[in-house]
Amino acid sequence: MHKEIIEHEQEMFDHWLSNLWEENLKNRRLNAIPFIENYIKSACNFSNSYIKSHYGGTYSSKMKIDYNIRDEVEVNQVEMLYCKRVQTNKNGTIINLPMVIDIGNLESKISFKDGVFNPPQKIPLVEDECCRTLSTTNDIDVNICLSSIKSIMNLEKPNSLWIIPVNVDIDINERKTVYVGGALCTGHFSQQEKSWYYLRKELKKKFKKASPNESVQDDYNNYNYDKWMLKVSNVNGVDKSFNLLVRNKPHGIQQQIKPQNTPVVIIPKVEYQPEFGFEKVSEEQLVEYWLDTSFRCPKTKLALVSVQHDMDLMQVKWTIEEVESLSSNGKDQMYLQRLYLTLEKLTQLGKGEYVLLHNPKKPFHVDVYQSSVYGGFNLLNMYFVLQQTEVSDSLVWNPIDREILCPIHNYFKVAPCMFRPNPDQLDIQTISEQVTKFNTDRKSKENYENAQLLRKKRIKMEKNKIKRKLKRESDILYKIKNNTLNTGNSLTQIN
Repeated sequence: MHKEIIEHEQEMFDHWLSNLWEENLKNRRLNAIPFIENYIKSACNFSNSYIKSHYGGTYSSKMKIDYNIRDEVEVNQVEMLYCKRVQTNKNGTIINLPMVIDIGNLESKISFKDGVFNPPQKIPLVEDECCRTLSTTNDIDVNICLSSIKSIMNLEKPNSLWIIPVNVDIDINERKTVYVGGALCTGHFSQQEKSWYYLRKELKKKFKKASPNESVQDDYNNYNYDKWMLKVSNVNGVDKSFNLLVRNKPHGIQQQIKPQNTPVVIIPKVEYQPEFGFEKVSEEQLVEYWLDTSFRCPKTKLALVSVQHDMDLMQVKWTIEEVESLSSNGKDQMYLQRLYLTLEKLTQLGKGEYVLLHNPKKPFHVDVYQSSVYGGFNLLNMYFVLQQTEVSDSLVWNPIDREILCPIHNYFKVAPCMFRPNPDQLDIQTISEQVTKFNTDRKSKENYENAQLLRKKRIKMEKNKIKRKLKRESDILYKIKNNTLNTGNSLTQIN
């Protein structure tokens, strides 16, 4: 009975909140925050300058990769198998996140409103001498940045406009090696994505500290290099595999929960209904979390940091159980097949410099362009024009998760997706008067109903009494008439 009552109230709450979202709350996703706008502008200027300086030549179209077509190649199963860590970053960083958020203590409030964009030290992957050395010693086929893996696999991501540089080398032994650099995608963001990008950078600044006895190195040494095997079963009856060297920039290690000293990745989650709780993780967010943790190393732990839309910290969640379900229920195959198809195409290219371009208007197509000294067209002009195209903002309501207790629930002593108690202070005298009045009214009603029953009973008794009296009188009259008739008949017979 209690469970049914709770579920009924939760359904009423969801209906009420969805209406409130449509009336007003959805506009929070469209709000432009000035300091974030300036931050994104600086990041975009840096990215565009970097692209101009490294990829400003002329290009010719080489091929199109259509992820809706498999070229009549049947792939039964794709596996991404972790082999080993071939080199660990030289920067020791500990991530120290707040375990408990006290929203009643304003002095302990953590905000992210003072972020300043710091241009990173960035070099193309093909110029990374450490990567080239590790590639040779570990028999690598494809060197690739984690950001490019995520971009290639998650093509459905809204507003996903990016350029990925690709270099194909052939050594003196005729061995081909492919270098897939980091995805360059700053600029084409919705307001939600701007907040996410900003927090992605600033969270690491806020919560990281150097490990004891560790000297802070420059960004060029701040990478992990992991060897993976992309194994494909039954490609037209043949098993194939690629040895991958994945370069990623670690966030740090955590020492707050068991197992300690495990690598952790900090991922922001912007909450647009923080006064009501933790919004459910969408399918799109779930894929992002899975990609960001699964392909760093198998032990990587997710720290999901919920931040209110006004950039105040809401809470930290260490686990998202649904992330593991992507691999267990087979949904990962679609994403892994995209990675395989891309690498299969790139390993067929000849020696040279290439660029992959993804246009969000054609999400399941990627164009491959080759750098050409014999003329062509300026790829960057098209890229900069695409940056100016319309950006889509999702205003679809995201329900509150009923299973996650937030600081706001503890503060108001209420369960998730339940209405809060009346905040007015209780007046005992008023309540007593109301109870007395209620009891008096109830007693009066009972007395009235009893009086009505007695009246009906009395009327019924009187009616029955009259009926009996009439019946008796009728019987007497019948006897008199009957006797008179009998007497008359007797006199007639005598005469």
